[in-house]
Amino acid sequence: LYSLRFPVETSNKVYSSLTRTMFQQQRALCCLLCALMGITIHSTFAFTSSFEPRNNMHITKSNHPTKLYMSSFFADATPPKETAAAVQRDANGNAITVGQKVAIVPNTIKAYHVTKSSYGSFDSTTKQFVPQDEANKTRKTSCLLLPEGLRGEVITVHDTNAADRPQPVLVKFGADDEERSDGYSLPSAFSMHLSANEIIVVV
Repeated sequence: LYSLRFPVETSNKVYSSLTRTMFQQQRALCCLLCALMGITIHSTFAFTSSFEPRNNMHITKSNHPTKLYMSSFFADATPPKETAAAVQRDANGNAITVGQKVAIVPNTIKAYHVTKSSYGSFDSTTKQFVPQDEANKTRKTSCLLLPEGLRGEVITVHDTNAADRPQPVLVKFGADDEERSDGYSLPSAFSMHLSANEIIVVV
């Protein structure tokens, strides 16, 4: 009979020990949850208490550490004032606008983006186009050397206050001889970005 009772008593002791351990763990967990809820409620109360009743649409200042200064927030969100577009001026100081006729000032400007048939230069006396020497062509000579006085039309003037543009003036050079008054005959039409001091307004 003792041998039959011993396993039962041992089992009851083990069960009681396990039950006591689980109860202690549950109690500790409940204490932790209560502590977290208390912190959350306190923080929420502190946050909401920082907002005071408005008096004539004005938020009264408070010394509470979590006070929200709404006036400073909206002051930072004020959009910046618009700045006027930068005026581009040519080598003579004249303002450059879209639609004007302009002429090249220096004779050292090279256009590498033109078609191969436009690689070359112009005779300074006759103003005739001289194609590139195919036998002695190099990377440096594979371009069109723009002559002084070559005329074109301004089609875009970029605002240098809004973006960094080293060559803010876009000029179109046409190939139609009937529309040209500079005496040059271009093999093909092209457009090119230029600096303001590289051109002068002629019309």
